[in-house]
Amino acid sequence: MNVKTLTFNKNGYDPFIDFLKAYSIIFVVIAHILPAEFYKFILFQVWGDMQVPMFVLIQVFHAYKKGLKPVLNWTTLVKRICLPFVAVQAVIIGFKVLTGGGNKWIGFLISGGYGPGAYYIWIYLQIAVLLVVLWPWLKKLSIRQALCIFLAISVCFEILFSVISLPDWVYRLLCVRYLFLMPLGMVWIEKGVEINWKTTALSVLSIVAVLFFVFTKYDLEPFFYNTGWEIHRWICYSHLPFLLTYCLFLIWNKIKKSSWIENAIKWTAARSYEIFLAQMVVFACFSASALAFLSNSHIRFATWAIASFIFSLLIGGLIYWFRKRILKW
Repeated sequence: MNVKTLTFNKNGYDPFIDFLKAYSIIFVVIAHILPAEFYKFILFQVWGDMQVPMFVLIQVFHAYKKGLKPVLNWTTLVKRICLPFVAVQAVIIGFKVLTGGGNKWIGFLISGGYGPGAYYIWIYLQIAVLLVVLWPWLKKLSIRQALCIFLAISVCFEILFSVISLPDWVYRLLCVRYLFLMPLGMVWIEKGVEINWKTTALSVLSIVAVLFFVFTKYDLEPFFYNTGWEIHRWICYSHLPFLLTYCLFLIWNKIKKSSWIENAIKWTAARSYEIFLAQMVVFACFSASALAFLSNSHIRFATWAIASFIFSLLIGGLIYWFRKRILKW
């Protein structure tokens, strides 16, 4: 087959990376709106439910793209990531206390926080530390060596967790299920997005794996730890940096011709973390039951879905404005 390759800008701003960030955060919100039973009908798990893995790929790319050891700026990390998360959690806890639902502290602690996706903050921080710690070792490896080693590490963790029956809540907060994305992110840096028979075969394999885990209930322990995170496993990721990203690039090439769409993508990407925080507040504090005055269930759900989506973007924009203009962070 003809080899198709696209590369990223490793020295400055890349608008396609912004598109990937915007795509990912938009589908974070949509994933928390769509009824879970609807996912299978549109194969959402293949293309729309891979937002956290995509964010990890982007995180690896940004950390290693210049070929230098990444610097872990704790001051920036605390200001940019940790304090806004703590503030959002305080708002949610305050709301739950006022509405009589603030006594589930055990659930709060073991879930990593209130609101959908709260676990991702802990994943992000672990990956950020690992990217710095592992750099002296990783830079000595070829891509093939890194892929093989991280594959072995991922499989060993699956077996270990199966043997010790690791609690789901612990597994949820550990970054180990995303480790295989580190060498895949390095592929972006060294080779870009290359579509050839090898990457196509790997992409098809991972898509088949996703569909297998979604549509069957076979217990494959100890090789695959039986957990609710069925599609966030090493074998499910290979289509992300190749086939999925290439398809997204084709979409980007079509829509970037519109200046207002390009500006909307840039706006959304710049506020992706704040939108992520905002959607935690929205979905933790605003349910469809708040619209009980709408007697028609379909109208009620549609109204809640549209309102939740808009609120997530608007509140995310407000958090971003407050951080940049008031706090000057």
